[in-house]
Amino acid sequence: MKGHIHTGAFHDSGARRDPSRCYPGTREAALETISHWARDPASHCLWLYGPAGTGKSAIAQTFAEQCQRDRILGATYFFTKGSTYGSTCGVPPFFSTLAYQLMSVFPGLDDQLLTVIRADLTIFERSLSAQLDKLIVQPFLTLVDSKSSSAIVIIDGLDECDGNSIQKEIVQLILGLEQHSLPLSFLICSRPEPEIRRAFELSRFPSLVRLPLDKSLRPDVDIRRFLVNEFKRIYQECVEIGMPPAPQLTWPSNQDIKTLVNKSSGHFIYAATVVRFVQEDHAHPMDRLDAILGIPNGSTSSLAAKDIFADSIAFQELDGLYLHILRKYRDHMELSKILRTIMYLGERALAGYIEKIFDLRPGSVCIMLEGLHSIIDVPADRDDGPLRFLHASFNDFLADPARSQEFHLEISCFNAELACAYMRLIIV
Repeated sequence: MKGHIHTGAFHDSGARRDPSRCYPGTREAALETISHWARDPASHCLWLYGPAGTGKSAIAQTFAEQCQRDRILGATYFFTKGSTYGSTCGVPPFFSTLAYQLMSVFPGLDDQLLTVIRADLTIFERSLSAQLDKLIVQPFLTLVDSKSSSAIVIIDGLDECDGNSIQKEIVQLILGLEQHSLPLSFLICSRPEPEIRRAFELSRFPSLVRLPLDKSLRPDVDIRRFLVNEFKRIYQECVEIGMPPAPQLTWPSNQDIKTLVNKSSGHFIYAATVVRFVQEDHAHPMDRLDAILGIPNGSTSSLAAKDIFADSIAFQELDGLYLHILRKYRDHMELSKILRTIMYLGERALAGYIEKIFDLRPGSVCIMLEGLHSIIDVPADRDDGPLRFLHASFNDFLADPARSQEFHLEISCFNAELACAYMRLIIV
C-alpha cells in the first residue's frame, strides 16, 4: 500500500519544510470556531474558505498540530501547487493516503484494508468513488466498534488539486459520507474557486458549516499584532549586531503600521512578505521599509528603491502567487484589458458598464473572471456593485513591469484605448 500514498501531503511530512503556522496570539477567533465545530458530533464537515493569502494553510497546519496533541487527528492531506502524486490513473492518491493514516487511529482497520487490497490488487487504479467505498466506507462499516471513537480529517489547498472536475468530485464524495455516519469529521480549506463553490452550494446536507475568512474575524487586528511584534524583533536584532540604538525613535511609526495593515487588506501573505523583505541581509531595515512605503530619503531614492525590490527574493512568493492565478486564463491580452479597466474606473467598474464600453455580450466579463475570485471581488449580480481587487497590494504588483511581467498595466498607454472605446459607444 505504501507505493500508493502521497507522504508529502501529511501535515508533518519532511517534504513540507517549515510549514506556515498561525503567529502566536493571532487567528484565535477562527481557531476557536473550528475547535467548537470539532466538538460537535452532529456536524460532519466544515468548509474554511477565503481568497489567496488569507492564511488558510497556516490555520489548517496549526489546527492539525492541535488535534494531534489532543489525540483526535485522523488524517491530513495538504495539496500543494505543482506537486506530483505518482499516480498512473489520472487521479491523486487521495483516499488511499487518508486510509493509510486512519489505520493507525482505528484499531482493526488495518486488517479490513488488507482484506480489501488482497481481494482487488487494482483498487488503487480505480475511480475516486470506488476507492472511497472500498478503502474507507466498507472497512469502517465492517468494524463493530467504529462508532465508539471519532477523528478529524483535515484537507488543505483543495483548489491546488489538478483538475476542476476532481476538486468538485472530492467535495461531493466527502459530503456524501454523512449518510454513512462514519466516525469522521472533515475540515476542508480552499479558495472559493467556481467548481468548489458550486459543489458546496449544491449540498443538501444541513450539517455543513461554512466559515469565510472575512472582515468579521478582524484580520486587521491580528496583522497589526504580527507587524508590531516582528518589527520590534528586527530592531532589537539590528541593535545587537551594532546599529546605534535610538531610544526616542518609534520605528515603524503608528502611521507606517497603519499603512501596512491597510495594504495587507486582511491578507497575511502581504504582511509576512513585508517582514521578510525588511529583514533580508545586507540592507538597512529602515531603508527597506521606506522603499515599501514609497518614502524617499537621503539613502533611498526612487531608483534605489526599485533596485532594492529587484534584488529581493522576499516578494517572489507573493508575485508567484499572483502570476499563478492570472496565468490560468488563456487570453492574457483580453484579461489585461479588463484588469486595466477595473484599475482605471475604480468604483465605476461595473461588469455591465465594462461590457457596454467594449461591446461585449452581457455576462462576458463575469464569465471571463470566473477563475479569478481569489484576487477579484465579483458581485453575484453583474450590476450589484463594482468589480474590485481584493488585495490592495495587487495594484502595486500590476504597476511594476518587473513583477507583473506580461500582465503589466501601463495606465497612461491605456487611456487612448479606453477613449476609442468611449467614442464607439457614443457614436453607436
